[in-house]
Amino acid sequence: MSGTARSSGRTGSLATAAPEDRRDRLGREAFISLHLTGNRFTEQIEQRCRAEGISHPQYTVLWVLCLADAEDGVPMGALADGLLTRAADTTRLVDRLVAAGYVHRAPAPGDRRVVLVAPTGEGRALFERLTAQIKGLHRHQWGTLTLDELRELTRLLNKARLHDSPDADTNRPAPN
Repeated sequence: MSGTARSSGRTGSLATAAPEDRRDRLGREAFISLHLTGNRFTEQIEQRCRAEGISHPQYTVLWVLCLADAEDGVPMGALADGLLTRAADTTRLVDRLVAAGYVHRAPAPGDRRVVLVAPTGEGRALFERLTAQIKGLHRHQWGTLTLDELRELTRLLNKARLHDSPDADTNRPAPN
């Protein structure tokens, strides 16, 4: 074969494709920006968690437990619901936190079938330390936005998320 290029036999190319609809292009750009920003911000939180010896999902378990108004602890089922994860995943996360001494489990006094999970003093101290770091991180991450812009961003993200509910009609045009 000589040094000349051969046609691949495909018809059409990006150059001959119909121009992309503006909403489609902006939607894709918004998705990519949200995805990249979310990944960067999440990685920054994960770095702080790793420095303390836990994972981001384990921090989330501590967050639910430490902010719950439950003196005796939170039932494992409610903890899984609060984390929006499978019960098996929650059990693994709690097992690791128990092994590290950050939470303890006990049967519920009124129903021994229910397992309650509560933070230990060490777990609560870790949560408070990490939460202070993460609050500072969030102030830095969102520092270029005004309070009004941050409120508007939150409103728009909630609007997009709620519009994309499982029963949403994906063929329906988006609102203007």
